[in-house]
Amino acid sequence: MPKKALNPEITRRTIETIAEKVAKIVSPTPREAGEEKEFASKLSSLIAKELKNEAEIRFVGSAARDTGLADDMDIDLFVTFPSSFSRENIIRRTLAATKKVIKAKWLMKYAEHPYLQTKIGKFQVEVIPCFRIAPHEPIKSAVDRSPLHMDYLQKKLSEKQKRDVRVLKKLLKNAGLYGAEVEVQGFSGLVCEQLVLNYRSLAGLVENAKDWRAPVVVDIEAAYPNKKDAIEKFPESAIVLIDAIDRNRNAAAAISATNASKFVCLCRAFWQTPSNPNFFFRKLASPNWTKLGAAIGKRSHSILGLELNKPDEVEDILVPQLRKTTQSIARHLQLLDFRVLDSTSFSSAEKSYMVFELESDSIPEIKKIQGPPVSDAVACERFLSVHSPSDWLRGPYVEGERILVEKQRKTTDANEALKQVLGNPVKAGAAPHLVATIKKAKILDGQQLIASKSLDSPALQALEYFINRKDWWLAK
Repeated sequence: MPKKALNPEITRRTIETIAEKVAKIVSPTPREAGEEKEFASKLSSLIAKELKNEAEIRFVGSAARDTGLADDMDIDLFVTFPSSFSRENIIRRTLAATKKVIKAKWLMKYAEHPYLQTKIGKFQVEVIPCFRIAPHEPIKSAVDRSPLHMDYLQKKLSEKQKRDVRVLKKLLKNAGLYGAEVEVQGFSGLVCEQLVLNYRSLAGLVENAKDWRAPVVVDIEAAYPNKKDAIEKFPESAIVLIDAIDRNRNAAAAISATNASKFVCLCRAFWQTPSNPNFFFRKLASPNWTKLGAAIGKRSHSILGLELNKPDEVEDILVPQLRKTTQSIARHLQLLDFRVLDSTSFSSAEKSYMVFELESDSIPEIKKIQGPPVSDAVACERFLSVHSPSDWLRGPYVEGERILVEKQRKTTDANEALKQVLGNPVKAGAAPHLVATIKKAKILDGQQLIASKSLDSPALQALEYFINRKDWWLAK
């Protein structure tokens, strides 16, 4: 029997009730929020005094806007200088002043330019130099927008919408879709805030997003009256979220096409059964080595992996290079006629891994190559000239309407194909930062992969998801 149609008004009220309950669990207490703001204000005053008030210190981000989760203890301080200053000047002055007045074990981190990070008590503190600009004004660095986002969202978001942002973050976090990091390619906190603002509430967002068809355009300030203009400006994105303070930026650019589609399915499932507690508080079982080994053993496909020493690179460089190289090697295997069903990459503390699932780890020695129809004389002549008679195992011959030849494959074993990659990573399309370490990589089968002593918990979870792929909200 077909499903009974849902009453939208009842569903909206149900989501509203659930959001209120979830928010009480996932929100920091007023005391915790106040303590974080007070500590941020103290640090800001120290830096501002040392800089003789030449720069304004802004506490920005989810904690400052009251949209953070209870377990988020991030304090992001943006040191905003007049745009007349040079980049080198603001970096030097910020770093020197911060280290002088705040005694801590500071780490130098790098995005578009250097910034500082440390842990002080329970707080993760970042101090970031930037320039003071106006909305829609050309930026001098990517981080210049953050204080503008703070001003805009602090003014626009209601208390109820801030609550809904927290609940949306928890929903996404529980589904593995929260975070704009290259490893996740999901929804940032800023995207969550702008989506809730645009659709007025969590219920409004879910009701709309469950029917999204890519490419989706969300334009809060109507910067592009014609949506086609926005799509043409950002043609590679499944979700185009025009940044409310910068019409030339897609705030959702980090979201992969796959994760955009997962979000649609997640919203559809949540709209159908919003009372299911798994949407917010699903408990993930720890990876089980024995069960994972059994799952690999049950599969008739072949699992092969490369284990390499983890390059000393920041995640923002390592992750995309690993991903790109994995895709290139998969294409290399396919060109050798190995059918690659799936591939992935991930890292542990010491090692990086590229894993491939093949239809089979061996293929027949004979390859049958179908040529053009005999009716096309020019194409037939070209086909026969391209395929040298010295390489023919049989043929040429006519079968049906076409010319065919048969050749003997040079590589019929996937292990041998991967050894070719290790011998010449550049030819296989390896990213520059990985070439040296790939030459020394180990080739492992599925059982050897899970037996690797270098697999820590995050790497094991990544391998388990690859083997047992399942987006639980799709299951009925």
